Amino acid sequence: MSKRVFILDGYLDEPSCLGVPPYISPHVRYTYGALRAAGLEGGDINYRTIDELRRNPEILRQLAEAAIVVIIAGTTVPGKYLGGMPISLQEIRELAGQLKKPQVILSGPIIHCDLDFGAVDYIAKEVPGLVAYRLLTGEDLEDKLPPEQIVDAWAPLGAQATVKHPSYPNLVCELETFRGCPRKSHCSFCSEGFKKVTYQRSIAGIVAEVEALAALGNTSFRLGAQTDLLLFQAIQRDDNLVPNPSALEDLYSGIRKVAPGLKVLHMDNINPATIADFPQESAEALAIISKYNTPGDTAAFGLESADPSVLQANNIGTDTEKTFRAIEIMNEVGGWRQDGIPKLLPGINFLHGLRGENKRTMDLNLEFLRRVRDAGLLLRRINIRQVNPLGNYKLRKDVASAYRLQQYKDAVNREINKPMLQKVFPLGTLYKGVMVEESKGLTAYGRQPGSYPILVGIPGKFPVGSKLDVKIVDHGYRSITGLPWPLRIREASLEQLAALPGIGKNRARKIFLARDIDNIEKLQQLLPDADLTGLQEYVSFT
Repeated sequence: MSKRVFILDGYLDEPSCLGVPPYISPHVRYTYGALRAAGLEGGDINYRTIDELRRNPEILRQLAEAAIVVIIAGTTVPGKYLGGMPISLQEIRELAGQLKKPQVILSGPIIHCDLDFGAVDYIAKEVPGLVAYRLLTGEDLEDKLPPEQIVDAWAPLGAQATVKHPSYPNLVCELETFRGCPRKSHCSFCSEGFKKVTYQRSIAGIVAEVEALAALGNTSFRLGAQTDLLLFQAIQRDDNLVPNPSALEDLYSGIRKVAPGLKVLHMDNINPATIADFPQESAEALAIISKYNTPGDTAAFGLESADPSVLQANNIGTDTEKTFRAIEIMNEVGGWRQDGIPKLLPGINFLHGLRGENKRTMDLNLEFLRRVRDAGLLLRRINIRQVNPLGNYKLRKDVASAYRLQQYKDAVNREINKPMLQKVFPLGTLYKGVMVEESKGLTAYGRQPGSYPILVGIPGKFPVGSKLDVKIVDHGYRSITGLPWPLRIREASLEQLAALPGIGKNRARKIFLARDIDNIEKLQQLLPDADLTGLQEYVSFT
């Protein structure tokens, strides 16, 4: 019997891990590595994404001819996506029903959801790849080795999956430092509490994984698959876990050593309470991260609500005072700039529909954000979303109307988001390596690779996948506008000229029709009433 195995990446998005393009999850790579460890060669392993399957029906035939099909899925914190759309439950059911010959394994965070998956043969164990490995070898590896050793062995072998991804080499490789939430009791709504297998990976294992990824041409890495990076290999002190700066020094310096050509090194989650409770150790750890990372790094803080009643009702592991102090410390330690961009800033998560929510909750959230703004502190981004109820969690729907919720979001955008973006990304900043992900009409939309990258609108037509450096010329509520750099004024489109500061549509038409402007003096003659101070920062006359 053929031992060909097909991995279908249905994408995942959970509180501690991203896997929707341009991100590739470790779950995919662990599974690929498990198949390699089971003796399969690269030619025996087919890897495709759900978007490729949607576009190409021929892939369904390839799936049907495989011996084993592994579907990786699970969006426990669904959001809005540019790079791809995660597989739906309906698609999983339909696909499993169509695949008569292969043994179908469902893997990823979706296994924690109590759902009817249809004709799936196996629900994977928590370490991705274990079921496929057992089917191929007959060996129950988890009975012989702890999970962290299995993962460390499979991760480098799985690096090869990246070259089969349609976004390669422009992927952000999500790296897992540990699995599961270290808190003894979890937030009531969070999927991390469902994980029964927890582990801390070794520094050598993570570095070896990065080395294998870098050897294949991957240049973007995100230490994202953990709930609180400051607790990686944390030190037990009395009944507390205390940050271990030396472990982070070894980890980050090790990554830099084996991937000297990396372009992105970012991280994700930090519990603000860790920073507030252990400020000295945390400040040292944050300084290490800021030393080795690349600019634009963001640490997501899960405050979730500024309402004390909500915090208590949901067992949330921080509060407003601790979170405010953590914002202060991170601004002090990581707010310095490289290439015009802050090295490391906090982001704030707010959830709505939580237990204990009342008519004052939104007001308290807004008051907290105003306090941060008025203190002159920076936030990279504010994420406001509805809780995704898991297990027996009940969504509160009776607190605020859709109109009230929109008023609240509008106030956050107007009072907080736009002023923050103006400070974080000042006008004229050169923002490098923006990857175009979507092109609509006369505007392209792209982002830098990394952690919570800002969406950039770029006037003009640019093919999807192209990479640009841009100069920032305007700010929206949750996005910025950038013009390609260098922008040669004699080659610029009408839309690009109109976006220049102080120009607008009417003046842009004059410049576009003239076309012989080769210095600032001629431009001033053409536009005698225009204030062109600083315009040379945005255009080239050569």
